[in-house]
Formats: sequence, C-alpha cells, structure tokens
Amino acid sequence: MDAIQRDLEDVAAAIRAELRLEAEEAEREAAVSAGMRRTLAEVAAELMAHGDTVAVEVGGQTFTGTIAGVGADLVTIDIAGTRADVALAAVGRLRVVRRARSGGTRRAPGEAPSLRARLLELQLGGALVEVGTAGPGAVGDAVTGRVTVVGPDHVALGSGPDADWFVPMTAVAYIRTVL
Repeated sequence: MDAIQRDLEDVAAAIRAELRLEAEEAEREAAVSAGMRRTLAEVAAELMAHGDTVAVEVGGQTFTGTIAGVGADLVTIDIAGTRADVALAAVGRLRVVRRARSGGTRRAPGEAPSLRARLLELQLGGALVEVGTAGPGAVGDAVTGRVTVVGPDHVALGSGPDADWFVPMTAVAYIRTVL
C-alpha cells in the first residue's frame, strides 16, 4: 500500500503543478488582455499612482519628472518644482525612467480635468506661459505670452492685452509656465 500511496501522491502533486501552471498562464493572458484595453491616460494615471519618474517626449521637447495629474486629454508633469501640461494626443513617447520604491499620488481634486480647463486657469491667473506646438501645420516651435483668450478651437496669447498669436487647440502640444 505504501507504493500505491506514493504513486497517488506523485500523481496529485503533478496535477497540482499543472493546475498552477495553467492558472499562471491564465493570469498572464488576463494581464495582456487588460493592457490592450488601457488608454494612454489610464497608463499615465497608473504611473502617477506608483510615483514613477517618466520622460515624456512631445513637440520637440522631453519633460522628465513625476506625473502630478492626469485629465481626459492631458498629463501634468512635475519637473523640479515647475510643471508642464502635455496634450496626450501630442505625446510622441512616454517611458519610465525610474521605478519608484514608494510614494505615488492620486489626482488632486482641484486639478484641471482637460487641456482647455488648464488654459482657462492660466488665462484667469495671467501667468506667462510657453505653448509648444506639434501636429499637422505646426512647426514644433514654442510661443510665449499670456493666455488672453481661450476660444472653442484655439488659444490666443499675447504680450499685452491683445493677442499676438492664435494657436489651434489641435496644435497645442504642451504648456509650460515661464518662471
């Protein structure tokens, strides 16, 4: 009976090992399937929650820092005390530079939920900003000024009360406050 018992235990162990392998494979497939449904905003939100340092390439610029906010169409990068608000549609590449061992954050309740909302905040605040451009018709240059008007499809910037530049929303790649 000992030999039969050992054989049964060996068979049971083999079955358990096979079930573990199948469960691990199912878990990997589920993770791949979930990854296939995630948007870039969801990826950015996950990286923000982890506190990872990222590099975001957009409009001829690379911004390296931690993600401080994610909206429907923008990601905010904290760069050594300053910030860059980047249009998700203009992101050329986003990569993790360094994984965080601890930390991370959630989106702050007062954080702008969209690029247009952020531009409206900047208009009200009167801050001097740099607006980088990208996309069809955009040359990748940046224009500097104060946000004078946020229209339905464009933003106007100027050095005084009048607008000097009119930038289509579709060409806005990033906004950075000028110190």
